[in-house]
Amino acid sequence: MIPFPSKPFHLFVDVGLSYSAPHSQMILKQNADAFVIGIEPNPRSCSNVKKVLGDCDRFHLIEAGVGDSAGQLELNIVGPDEGCSSFLDITNTFKQKGYKVLDQVTVPVVTLQSILDQVPWDRVQTGLFDMKSDTQGYEDKVISGLGKYIERLATLQIETQTWGYYEQASDHNVVKSLLDKYLYEIRNEGENAWFEKK
Repeated sequence: MIPFPSKPFHLFVDVGLSYSAPHSQMILKQNADAFVIGIEPNPRSCSNVKKVLGDCDRFHLIEAGVGDSAGQLELNIVGPDEGCSSFLDITNTFKQKGYKVLDQVTVPVVTLQSILDQVPWDRVQTGLFDMKSDTQGYEDKVISGLGKYIERLATLQIETQTWGYYEQASDHNVVKSLLDKYLYEIRNEGENAWFEKK
């Protein structure tokens, strides 16, 4: 059960929090009306996020991965970057940069639709939400899991590529095709892209 505010609020969904949820922290600092749902599968990152934002009543942490269907998946905890993890296998290119899989853990996977089904939309300002997604190559699955709520997406910041570090990583052109009916790309800086509702 997500403890949504009783007063009207601005909804932000942060998918992939890394080690300390820096994006969530920024949103909460910039917007006093913001309520952030943060979703992170890496248990180590979740533990640290709780230390950073555990007392914040405008932030709710969901300890799970996001995909296009619910279930469980093996998550690769990748080092030496303590906030790095992915459902995808790492490539030799990544290994040659000194990275390796430190651990594998089985984690729950949810769809964004199942989370957004719980939202009291009558209290969400404008009836729309903003989102950031950084899942180390799983972006197409994240977007596919939005279901009908893709129509309520106002703005999106999303990872565009993983520099060949993960096997079978999401293709940004596929992500764009999934979004095309509802959002247009306003900026692409190579590593991240920004979209706005049409």
